[in-house]
Amino acid sequence: PGIVLLFNFSAYVGAVHLGVPGALVAYAGLFAPGIVLIFAAIPFWAALRHAAWFRAALSGLNATAIGLVGAACVLLWEAAVDSRADALVFVFAGTLAVVH
Repeated sequence: PGIVLLFNFSAYVGAVHLGVPGALVAYAGLFAPGIVLIFAAIPFWAALRHAAWFRAALSGLNATAIGLVGAACVLLWEAAVDSRADALVFVFAGTLAVVH
C-alpha cells in the first residue's frame, strides 16, 4: 500500500487506456513533477539551510506537522476505539511509532 500502490495504479490505468506507451507516460507523469521540483530547489536549499530565519521556520513547520498528526490520532481514536483491545493495539502502535 501507500506510495508504491499509487505508482503501480497509475501505470496500470495508463496501460489500460493506451497500452505500454500510456503506462510509461502515466508513470513519468507521476514522477516527473517531484523530480523537477527537487532539482529546482537544490540551489536554493544550499543557500537557505544556513539562514537562521529559515531554520526557525522549519522548526515551526515540524511542530505544526506533529500537531496535525496528533490531532489525526485523536480523531482516529474517537472513531475506531470501541474496546480495551482496540485501545491496547492503538497505544502499542503509537508507542512503536514514537520509539522507532
